[in-house]
Amino acid sequence: MAYKIMVDAGHGGYDGGASYNGRLEKDDTLRLALAVGELLSEKGYDVEYTRTTDVYDSPVQKARIGNDSNADLFVSIHRNSSPTPNTYKGVQTLVYEDVGLKADLARSVNKELEKVGYRNINVVERPNLAVLRRTKMPAILVETGFINNDEDNARFDSQFDETANAIATGIDDVIKAAGLKSAVMDDDTVNVINTSDGGNDETENLSITDLTEDSSIRNNMALEDLTANDLTEDNSLVDDSVGDNSFVDNQSEDISSDDASTDNSNYDGYIKDVPTGENDVNGNYQLLVGIYRTVGSANYQMNNLINSGYPAIVYEDEDLFQVRTGNYETIEEALIAVRELQDRGYETLIVIGK
Repeated sequence: MAYKIMVDAGHGGYDGGASYNGRLEKDDTLRLALAVGELLSEKGYDVEYTRTTDVYDSPVQKARIGNDSNADLFVSIHRNSSPTPNTYKGVQTLVYEDVGLKADLARSVNKELEKVGYRNINVVERPNLAVLRRTKMPAILVETGFINNDEDNARFDSQFDETANAIATGIDDVIKAAGLKSAVMDDDTVNVINTSDGGNDETENLSITDLTEDSSIRNNMALEDLTANDLTEDNSLVDDSVGDNSFVDNQSEDISSDDASTDNSNYDGYIKDVPTGENDVNGNYQLLVGIYRTVGSANYQMNNLINSGYPAIVYEDEDLFQVRTGNYETIEEALIAVRELQDRGYETLIVIGK
């Protein structure tokens, strides 16, 4: 039985992810995810994808696709972004919790990408991300350089094959060392690597009938990597792309005394006509996700949204500062985004731009 890996290309469809000079994250992630998947297939893995074309699924749906496939590992491919172009560079891999197989995979992928020339930022715990929290198998999210850094983009383009190979190699090395990869994969035999002596490639042949229905090769690995929170049906947070803590923290300010929204009666409906600013996000429908009394708090909220893969702006209106996101041509698309943001804890209002 081949070890199954679900490869996820971040974003897709109307959700372009982060952007820079016309470059969209969703395009880079799809191209890289397909390349990584092909390399993993060549290494003998059973590879499936959350998407192979430019279509949209929410982060929760992507996690569900992985769970329904009974994959042994979930690998999500993204590009990072920062509020100011060419400020940060490098690769970063995110995990639900920095323990177990997923932590080893994350560090292995970072190490291999560092060999290609990317700066190795770190491995970061992100328990609020749907594709890490809701997947029932070990999961990692690879931020493959900053899309708004010219050096990272140049390396991504000129060393694309090396980048894809680094991710695939980083995964393969850990799976193989953990004794979870089949060296020979056919209908009759699974060769299991014996790691009792420190990981030497000694194998013993097992027939498929020797394995129980809930195979120890697959399920023991998955159970080792689960926490109680992973198994709960918690809708509190949904997300699948974030930025680097190093710049998020630098942008932060204490907003405990500045509520995310006010009792302003101008915004008491679900859909409102709100004038758009010159530098506003485009589209028939935007989402109002907060109204602040100070521009600093609004900027902090805006940066949080941008780091989470949502285009966002601050719009000043009647001495208050709106944080708005979205580029939705239809109300149906806007409603999908509303549900995602509400799952993340935002109070969201659809506004119609003029």
